[in-house]
Amino acid sequence: MLLRHSIAYLLARGGPGLVNFAALAIYTRLLNPDEYGRYALVIAGISFFNVVFFQWLRSSLLRFLPSHLTNPNPVLGTLLCAFAGIVFLTGLLGATIVLLSAETTWKNLIALAIPLLWMHAWIELNLELARSSLQPRRYGTVATTKAVSALVLGVCFVMWGLGEFGPLLGMLAALLIVGLIWGWKPWTKAFTQPSNQLFMSFLKYGMPLTATFALGYIISTSDRFLVVYFLDEAAAGLYSAAYDLGSHTLIILLSTINLAAYPLAVRALEQHGVAAAQAQLRRNAILLLSIGLPSIAGFMLLSSHIADIVLGADFREQAASLLPWVAISVLFAGFRAYYFDLAFQLGRRTIIQTWIVAAAAGTNLVLNILLIPEFGVLGAAYATAIAYGLALLLSGLISLKYFQLPLPWQDALKILLSTILMVLVLSPTLAYSGLLVLLGQVVLGVVTFGCAVLAIDAGGYRSEVLRRYFS
Repeated sequence: MLLRHSIAYLLARGGPGLVNFAALAIYTRLLNPDEYGRYALVIAGISFFNVVFFQWLRSSLLRFLPSHLTNPNPVLGTLLCAFAGIVFLTGLLGATIVLLSAETTWKNLIALAIPLLWMHAWIELNLELARSSLQPRRYGTVATTKAVSALVLGVCFVMWGLGEFGPLLGMLAALLIVGLIWGWKPWTKAFTQPSNQLFMSFLKYGMPLTATFALGYIISTSDRFLVVYFLDEAAAGLYSAAYDLGSHTLIILLSTINLAAYPLAVRALEQHGVAAAQAQLRRNAILLLSIGLPSIAGFMLLSSHIADIVLGADFREQAASLLPWVAISVLFAGFRAYYFDLAFQLGRRTIIQTWIVAAAAGTNLVLNILLIPEFGVLGAAYATAIAYGLALLLSGLISLKYFQLPLPWQDALKILLSTILMVLVLSPTLAYSGLLVLLGQVVLGVVTFGCAVLAIDAGGYRSEVLRRYFS
């Protein structure tokens, strides 16, 4: 079931991922670094406030809905009432910030960001509902429609001369369209059934996770604001384009595994106990390693070729030096968030995550302040990689105390050896460049890694193939 659901979510996330990949290529050609920098800062702000105000609702939905499958309305009704209250509070906060803003461009950008925040949070809540209900097809349909509509409309608005406002207006229009089509029906029977007891359970479970995710966003996005402070908006645009290219591409692959794996682990724990959950988690870890290690290694190796093909001319040189560090950051962040942190969530000790990420966020802020003036945007990349590495180390060590996560060392070593072989085979091809060459390098890397994995039976994949198709 894990592999089947992972493939389904890969298709579901792959479509929007390709669209976002195209959006990055298009917007870095249509917008100059200053405009892209302002656009990226607005997106970073929306993402941060989305986590601060709404993440606890999504986390609670994933954790509590599986135990209320026979009657989900109390869970959904409580979530709906909480969502409405947060919309009211964030509306007041946003209006106050707009009134206090002096610079006209930023006043208008913040005013646009408020409804964007609401709609983004609402659609993400609906996506998590589809995920918790094990509906990858619905998840993919909603996510792909949103991404395609946002890009098409955003490009139209940019072509009309709206600059950094264009992609944001396109995104808002797309979210409204998706919300009108898919964002209301699952909630129609939940209006009258909120539960105070569930609300308190959501707060107790979700608020530590909110703090954790918010601190995580400090690690991943505060550097953009500090780059603006120490350098300028153009530098923030250059940094954001490189970071988005690396993180979005690789996180799609890692998060695809988690989208399928986490609900299966929760169901195994709720319905069959700890041993079943650990067996599921072992499969999750092996698949995460099998996808994550070769993808990140290949991305680091081919980073300059990827930057030359995807990004606009103004962004390429800086991106080539940043992308390997972004890949390292994604490696550390992905394995912490999508594996080791699950020990705290399954053990219902999510507050521990908060302290771990707080330590990493504090380290990141200090290092950014020290390194950006000295090394420019590369300093921000160094700081982020170090902070995520610290968080991974702390999570891996402390998680042992709260939930015994299986660590498949033998399979991990086999996957690492397969990845090293892939890198050795690809290295002689680095002298060549171009789109067709890059596609050929990707195919060569996938085939090499796949053959190595099957040859040494990493993860038991060869045994599974033989059992399923030849026995």
